[in-house]
Amino acid sequence: MTASFELVTKQNVVQLQSVDLLARYVGTATSEIDGKVAGVAADAQAAQDAAADAAASKVEALDGASTSQAGALVASDQAWGFRYGSLAAGAADPDLETGDAFDVWETDGSGRWYSGVKTGPSSAEEIPFSDRATLKVLAVSLFTDLAGRWIPLGMDAVQTSGHSVKGIGAARYVYDAAVDAAYVEDHPRSSVMTANGRGFRIAEDVIDAKMLGARSGQDSAAAINETMQVAYEAGHGSWTLWKEGTGVYLIEGQGALNPDHPGTTMQRGVISLRPGLNGLSNGAELKIKAADHAKNGPSIFGHHYWLYPDLGDAGLLGEWTLNGNMYDAERNPGGIPFDDGRDGAGVFNEANVYQFQAGFVAYKSTGTIALGRITCINMRGSGIEVGMAAGAGGDNYVERFALERLHAKDVFREGLSLFNVQYGDIGEVIGEGNGFWVTLVNCEGHARTDRVRNIRIGRIYADFTTGLSPEEGTPGLTNPAERADARAMLRRIFTASHFYDGFEDNIFDGKWLNISIGEITGIQACMDVYYFANLRFGRVSLTMPHDEDLSAHNRVPLDGTSVNAIRCHSPGVAGLFGLTFDTPPRIEGHYEDAIWINNYDDVLIPDGTVVTGAKKSALRLDACSGRVGYLKAVNCGLASARAYAVDVWGAKRGLFIREPVAIDTRAGASRTMQGAVRLNGASVDHVEVSGARNLNTFGTVPVVNVGDAAVAVGNMDMAAPVHGFSTPVAFATVDSGFEVNGNVIVGDMAGAADTNISVRAPTGFKANVTWLVGSEFRYQIQQTPDGTQQSLRATGEDVIVEQRSLAAGGMDFPTITYDKPIRTADYALWPTAAGVWRTKALPDPTTDTAGVAVGDQTGA
Repeated sequence: MTASFELVTKQNVVQLQSVDLLARYVGTATSEIDGKVAGVAADAQAAQDAAADAAASKVEALDGASTSQAGALVASDQAWGFRYGSLAAGAADPDLETGDAFDVWETDGSGRWYSGVKTGPSSAEEIPFSDRATLKVLAVSLFTDLAGRWIPLGMDAVQTSGHSVKGIGAARYVYDAAVDAAYVEDHPRSSVMTANGRGFRIAEDVIDAKMLGARSGQDSAAAINETMQVAYEAGHGSWTLWKEGTGVYLIEGQGALNPDHPGTTMQRGVISLRPGLNGLSNGAELKIKAADHAKNGPSIFGHHYWLYPDLGDAGLLGEWTLNGNMYDAERNPGGIPFDDGRDGAGVFNEANVYQFQAGFVAYKSTGTIALGRITCINMRGSGIEVGMAAGAGGDNYVERFALERLHAKDVFREGLSLFNVQYGDIGEVIGEGNGFWVTLVNCEGHARTDRVRNIRIGRIYADFTTGLSPEEGTPGLTNPAERADARAMLRRIFTASHFYDGFEDNIFDGKWLNISIGEITGIQACMDVYYFANLRFGRVSLTMPHDEDLSAHNRVPLDGTSVNAIRCHSPGVAGLFGLTFDTPPRIEGHYEDAIWINNYDDVLIPDGTVVTGAKKSALRLDACSGRVGYLKAVNCGLASARAYAVDVWGAKRGLFIREPVAIDTRAGASRTMQGAVRLNGASVDHVEVSGARNLNTFGTVPVVNVGDAAVAVGNMDMAAPVHGFSTPVAFATVDSGFEVNGNVIVGDMAGAADTNISVRAPTGFKANVTWLVGSEFRYQIQQTPDGTQQSLRATGEDVIVEQRSLAAGGMDFPTITYDKPIRTADYALWPTAAGVWRTKALPDPTTDTAGVAVGDQTGA
């Protein structure tokens, strides 16, 4: 029982161990084993180089040499993999744990060689499709032990129980003649050269990064990188990283730098995305192991475009958490979330705080970049960045982008950055916490391309009430005014913009358009659109901006005013069109003009819009066309700022305003609303206002006010009665006038004041009240600059002065001649040719001589 054997092969000599455990594994006597050894050895000699492992339990054969059953049994007693004479023998082995795989060589004479798996303390099952006549699999322990193992010729596959820890990262590996030392050097976690010089590589259809050594609580960057590389080379299309309990996978490293631009400091990601490859997870968290305090901290998943210019179809599916770890105590003592952003002189400079770390970055794709449910936290740059912002080349774009959900928290710059994305389908974006120096969701165009942008976003939600801005979070920012400005800067929930070479001769080129958002809900939030066309918003609710005085804060464009809840502007560029709200927006709080739209055609704001408490007007329209439905503005305006429900500064190609209502319930000097509508600016053309109302007592505030200065108002149509409890309409000088299709009714001022209709002309001009029939002039009362009041009447094609009241006193009747009497109820006063006034009784005589003269007045 203690004898030793030597197995002599063609090329190798193996010192075999004792056979005193043969009975344990095979259950036969030593004599029986010796007989079988002789028989098998004779058969093996006849077959010479045929690889027939004829052991009754564990077998290890070298270089395909023939072996004896007894020798194989002894050699297999290295306890890395077990072979048994029956399935029951494997089930009965107490050294095997439930889930362990093992090989069986049946000793019943059938010669079957197959694999089993232990299913319980004393039970086992055969693994399906495992007839080892065509494939021999050796069950081993850990991948990290393979390099020290002798894997015999004929053993072309091995099954590990884990990578470096049993039960974590179990995988199958196959022999591959192409796997040599150089290959193993490039793939050290997924391939191995065994002790006898055979090369094995991982052979899973879907590779999980734990198979290559990814572990929670440990640096897993190299394992994930190699997992992606192996899957990419194999053409799998996907890889996985499943959670390991509640732990996080640490990511160590500063990220790759572009070797073509050695001077750059922008790090492109510790883990490199590969073309055509999607990762899948059930909630794994990846965390930068030690966050660099420099502005350009490392990204987690980056696009190394000098290696893979076009990512094609790539992304992260399922559920992931990407943690930039900017609060790391080792690299960021004191937990300062952001850089101070001050230059050497102590002056705040926005450029000094711009940072680039991101959770996921993809610069170029002619396929689809797809992301599942992503959480990005503690990022020194953006959460997700898709597309390339820099440069104006036509190649910098992403053809399609899909995102199921993004939750961004404590992100310095932007939660979601889309640059030159042609087609996007985004489910939900949620933002909270510190940061968002630029915005939560940003869509930008930076290149001249012929592609049309189409971005659809289901829902955006953000609550910024508890978060700090980058500036506010720095210890050097102690001035209250600066802190107020800092808080104001970080409240954008959505931005869309078209920059750089996007226009020809200041005319919109039609290339950057079509954004549709189903719902935007922002607390202490605002949104900004810059040179972008055809936007469509569903439900919009923006509330609770900071109460600080924001008048010193500059926002694009730099107009010196504070934050608008919704700002859509394209100053100086013609041709922008399409700004639609499918449902009425609701805005509440101390914004500037709540909605400010500049230079857009086809604006549509539906009935039911409500704005409460804005610092200025509820809606300001500059050089726009479109339709505004019922809009209620409540308690808007300050003592220092005029406020209206709708404030129009220029219009074009038809602007229709329906039922704007101004309501001011404040008392005394706080009641500062100026009316329902103001028409002002260089040109207000083709405007139609109907149903405008002031509610509550406004004193002498007009319902519709046409400017404070000389303006040009053309084709303005008051399509329905304009109601109010004050002077209904106040006008400045106009060149064409306005029209009311109906009656203008001056009310009784609620019984509290006289009723008055005023006609006011600037100094040096006439004030006129004119009557027309159809379009023909018939009569006019005119007040001239010298103080004379006169009446003009049309006679055929001529206009004559009928009556004139002189400023110095007296009245002139230029049309009263000797043949034109003055008639009263009973008499006619005739001037005669002789200059005598003759009074005659009615019936009316037809000449100065007809009828009965009552008396003559000679004037003496």
